Amino acid sequence: MRISWLIISLMFPVLVLGQGGTQKTNITTTELSSGLYRLFVDNSVSVTVQVGADGVLVIDAAYDRTGADLKEAISNISNQGIKYLINTHLHSDHTGGNAFIGKGATIIAHPQVKEYLSNAQIKGETTVPPPPEYARPDITIVGKMTLDFNGETLEIKHLPGGHTEGDLIIFFPKSKLLVMGDLLFAGYFPYVDVENGGHPILFLNNVGWIIDHFDDDVSFSGGHGPVFNRKELTEWHRELVETVKVLREAKEGGMNAKEMKDARLLQKWEAFGKFFINEERWIDILYPFL
Repeated sequence: MRISWLIISLMFPVLVLGQGGTQKTNITTTELSSGLYRLFVDNSVSVTVQVGADGVLVIDAAYDRTGADLKEAISNISNQGIKYLINTHLHSDHTGGNAFIGKGATIIAHPQVKEYLSNAQIKGETTVPPPPEYARPDITIVGKMTLDFNGETLEIKHLPGGHTEGDLIIFFPKSKLLVMGDLLFAGYFPYVDVENGGHPILFLNNVGWIIDHFDDDVSFSGGHGPVFNRKELTEWHRELVETVKVLREAKEGGMNAKEMKDARLLQKWEAFGKFFINEERWIDILYPFL
């Protein structure tokens, strides 16, 4: 299994020193509903925490370098032990902190995540050994499963071939929250990891499926950016679908990717490129699939 470590390492800036330095990671905690929290780590990646009588459940673990500070932030919400950790997909900004958050917990993820975390990874000229066994998934799912925890029956579903092959979404029906992982880069062009099974058209199809299957009173928390309501999610999806239409028509008219970039065909969506994927990179991602 391959992954572009240059891409992932450049995805999000290192704004603080984390546990290795004198300055703590910037972690903003927001209570979304009773016992359900969103922790925004390092101004870039979302972690969801549910607390209650059964203990603590965490969705995604952010980076390795922020793991100790994230664990401390979770302990400030509840001093109970972490019972479950769910990884929405394999990327290191969502699984890197597993060694901190997942110790003593049951980890749930898609089999792709377990395979990825069970093997050494090459980062440039450096080979990084796999994390400890306790930081790898204990339960792997393809399809869907439910989990009764803290008075809710969580619904965990695999949506294949979008951001990666192993994307999971998690629904809290009582709290009316859907955690989408990196199927939602809220307000931005998304990153689609084609090398690990992602597909930009299937990505948009999966988001469309979500819009069709969840009600107006549901909130949507993605891996990056703010929490969206259904109207905001629908509009974001509509705009991305429009970019596909514009580029597809241009390709059918004989334009190549460079010509599309030079003509700035996506200038209308310039604001979508202010996070990680800019206009030119979105064209590069889409072009082979148009």
